[in-house]
Amino acid sequence: MKTKHIIPAIALAAVALATTSCSDFLEEHPKGKVTPTGFFDSQKSLDASVNALYYQVQQSQCNSNPMIPQCQGDDLTSTTGSNKQAYLSADAFEDPSDTKGLEWSWKWAYNIIQAANLLIDNAATTPVSQEAINEAMGQAYFWRAYAYFQLVRLYGPLPINEHNTPDNNATVPSSVEDVYSFIVKDLIAAEGCNLPVQYSDGHKRMGSMNVFVSEQAVKATLAAVYMNMAGYPLNKAEYYGLAADKAKEVVDGVNNGKYPNSLCSDWADVYSYGNNYSSECLLGMVFKSTPGGWSNNDSQLSSCHQLSTLQGWGDFLAERYYWSIFPEGPRKDYVYAKKQLTAEGNTVDWWATVDGEKYNGSNAVVGDYRPMFVAFTVNANAGSAAAAPYDYKAPFWGGMCIDKTHQLIRYSEVICWFAESAARSGKYTSEALNELKKVQARAYENPANVDNSDLAEAAYREHGFEVAGYACALVTRRSDEFRMNRLEEAWKYRTGPQTTVLVPAGTLTQSQDLNGQPFTYTTKEDVVVAENMKVTAPWRGENSIYMMYPPKETEKNPNLKR
Repeated sequence: MKTKHIIPAIALAAVALATTSCSDFLEEHPKGKVTPTGFFDSQKSLDASVNALYYQVQQSQCNSNPMIPQCQGDDLTSTTGSNKQAYLSADAFEDPSDTKGLEWSWKWAYNIIQAANLLIDNAATTPVSQEAINEAMGQAYFWRAYAYFQLVRLYGPLPINEHNTPDNNATVPSSVEDVYSFIVKDLIAAEGCNLPVQYSDGHKRMGSMNVFVSEQAVKATLAAVYMNMAGYPLNKAEYYGLAADKAKEVVDGVNNGKYPNSLCSDWADVYSYGNNYSSECLLGMVFKSTPGGWSNNDSQLSSCHQLSTLQGWGDFLAERYYWSIFPEGPRKDYVYAKKQLTAEGNTVDWWATVDGEKYNGSNAVVGDYRPMFVAFTVNANAGSAAAAPYDYKAPFWGGMCIDKTHQLIRYSEVICWFAESAARSGKYTSEALNELKKVQARAYENPANVDNSDLAEAAYREHGFEVAGYACALVTRRSDEFRMNRLEEAWKYRTGPQTTVLVPAGTLTQSQDLNGQPFTYTTKEDVVVAENMKVTAPWRGENSIYMMYPPKETEKNPNLKR
């Protein structure tokens, strides 16, 4: 475990939060801390520390291991066999014997915290402009809050590491409420640093997207945090009002031109490689792949999301039931591959079988017998074909690493958060409804009619559809279900008889009769821990919802226990 420092429980009054500024924190002169004497002596050294922080941020998502817990969500599962026991254990809501998902999600979050602490404790002494200090401190406060926000939704109570002071692994975990208070304090501090709304420096901005944390990214994250405080396990419903306020600041800023963000007009552009630095992305993680490599700058999610049919690893595959309830329209066409291209160059539906009969466990044309998410899949060739939105009819690129941006927060998500929190708090409902209709208009050819009576649930559903399969998002489908205390519903589906899935009518396939009529089949169990066995793990309440602490950490710190 990273070094930690015991701090008292944090009780934050709303007035105190509202008046905290970046300069208030910068005026502190803490004593007794481990300070790298003489290091923070120039803009170059300050930049080096910020870059070191971003290195840790990037490392936290360069492969799928830290995202394994997201398989609890009803949108995700994994391929069976191979090295996927950790993924399938999360899918089954059981404690894993392969603990790499626990170890990686914990380790890299605390690495981010440690790198942020170095800046927070020392950046103010750098002999540079106050603006430069504020910018560096804003990044540090934000990413420390981000790391704790990731951890608290996975593990619950956490050791809080406020400074770089060794504690011999003796820190007692703080309560969930105190961890959230700490997160909010950091985000308020980041907000007080007056970060730019749009960066001009080359490495801080790419295309239409800010690479560094912006003012609007901080506000959007505060909205997400407040929503989680309103839900499970704190259930402080009054925070939905604060979430609505923060989300509205972002939406108003976009509408009045203050913030240079917008919805992509066409859903095909959302995950298009040709739109890798989109103005829709409020917070992104940028990767620059090393040709043929597996380095710190690589995102390996192209292999993680692809079916074995496309030479992928199949770490994150689609749950068939969630695919079946996903509304038809442009969004579904670019979240899931409409068809699969076989090695022989044929396009088939994912449910196609070699003999045209019901799937029997071995007669699938597509080996994984599941839909495929295509957010990180690109076509072959280095030119325009690769840069365009993924086309299932064209040859695909089968490489392992890719430099596609991880879009942690998209503007469409902020609209969904605004609509849901507004509805649950009773604030701004008419404005929120109008904004949600913009998300729906892009997603569907014929959007369903939504009014204020069902706005909260409609927005909740829309956000789930917007991030389906996107395990790297700040707020995943699993995160939404966690907040609403609905993860048990996913467990019940996986342990129960499974739901009959209706395959839609369409082009004649090997799995339809000669008249082209749709057929109905009952899915094989969506989780197969052992061949022909479905999930049998019992529901254990909180112990099923939260991840177990990483065993390596509990060995070092005996205070880490449920």
